[in-house]
Order: sequence, then structure tokens, then C-alpha cells
Amino acid sequence: MGRSDLLVHSPLFASLSAEERSKLERRLVPRRFEKDEYLFFEGEPAEWLVIVVEGQVKMIKHSESGRETILSTFGPGQIVGEVGVLVGEAYPATAQALTPTTTLSLRRDEYVQLVRSHPDLAWALIEELGRRLLRAHETIRSLAVEKVERRIARVLLRLASTTGERLEDGAVRITLSLSRQEIADMAGTVIETAIRTLSKFQKQGLVETREGHIILLKPHQLVVIAEELQ
Repeated sequence: MGRSDLLVHSPLFASLSAEERSKLERRLVPRRFEKDEYLFFEGEPAEWLVIVVEGQVKMIKHSESGRETILSTFGPGQIVGEVGVLVGEAYPATAQALTPTTTLSLRRDEYVQLVRSHPDLAWALIEELGRRLLRAHETIRSLAVEKVERRIARVLLRLASTTGERLEDGAVRITLSLSRQEIADMAGTVIETAIRTLSKFQKQGLVETREGHIILLKPHQLVVIAEELQ
């Protein structure tokens, strides 16, 4: 995806005119990150807004014991680090490349100036932050009261919605190659429980693994589990 296409399709920049997008493109700084390389660390000054062009990025927090929790993942066209940039302080979490990743970065002062001068862009940002806040509340509730099976089903469905590729037989292939540990981190559980749950799903014919990628064979059944509709 080229810079122009990326800005046109991004809900945070779509309201800009073609001339304004052209000016913005010239201010964007391209960067390349290898798998597992860090884009920025929690606590660092939030000086750059990061737009993912290619690849996948995860936002993570570490507990005092060193345990990692994956807060969310971001793919092409999505923006990372906007909360810290808007507040003008530090990044609230760490961003790490899940795959080889290409980004475009915009300096904080330039982004803030853009938001202040374009009400439509500011409103789009508010809507995006609202959606993320709702997802954060759902995650908190899930970790507090929901069964592990439900949490892992939700993780798989969320990944399918953001990185999924529909196959001819109606199954959905998660294009992002994730380890069982990463799935456990996203669901807020331990790896042994994640392995046990995924094995159960596989025995039930709901999922399978092909060439390192998880395939959702019966996404609708996972929705039933995720929403406790049984």
C-alpha cells in the first residue's frame, strides 16, 4: 500500500483534501523493523505517531515479574502510539514488530497541529479512541470474570477480523503466525491453559494448524463460545 492509498483509507486522515494529504506525505518518515524489533518502549517520550504500512505490530505491557501481556495488535493502515502523542508525555506501552514491518512516522508537533486545524480529523480520532476504550473495557471484564475458553475464542475471532483470510471452504486463515505463548498473553492466561484449550478446539473440529498458521474451520461455532450462546 502506497502512502497516498494508506492516507486515503485511514479513518484518521481520510477527511483531508488531496492537497493536504500530499503535504502530509512529504513529512512522513519511513522506517523498517525486523521481526521482534521494538518500535518504541513504554515510558519513552512520545515524539512520533506511527502508521503501519506493512507487517504486524503488538502493543505490550510487562508486569513487575516480567510477564508480558499483549494489549492489542495493529496491521497495515492502523496507527500506533497516538495516546501518548496526544497527551504529550510518554508512550503508555511498548510496541514490538510481530513480523518484518514498515512504518511511516509523523512528529508529534506536526500531528497535533493537524488535529487542531481540522475538526473532522479530530472527531475521527475521538471515535477511534472511543472504540479502543470499549475494547479495553471488554478485555478488563473478560480477564476478571470470563472463562478461558471464551477469552481464547474472542482472541481468535479478533485476529481473524484484523488479519484473517477467507478460504474457499468457508474457513478463515489467520495470516499472522503466532506462538501459543503469544495467544496465551493475549488471552491473559498461561501457556499450558492456552495449549489445552486450543487442543480442545482442534478435537472439536473448530480449528486446525496448517504451516504454522491457525485456521478457523467453524468461525460461527467460535462466536457461540465467545458470546456464551450455548
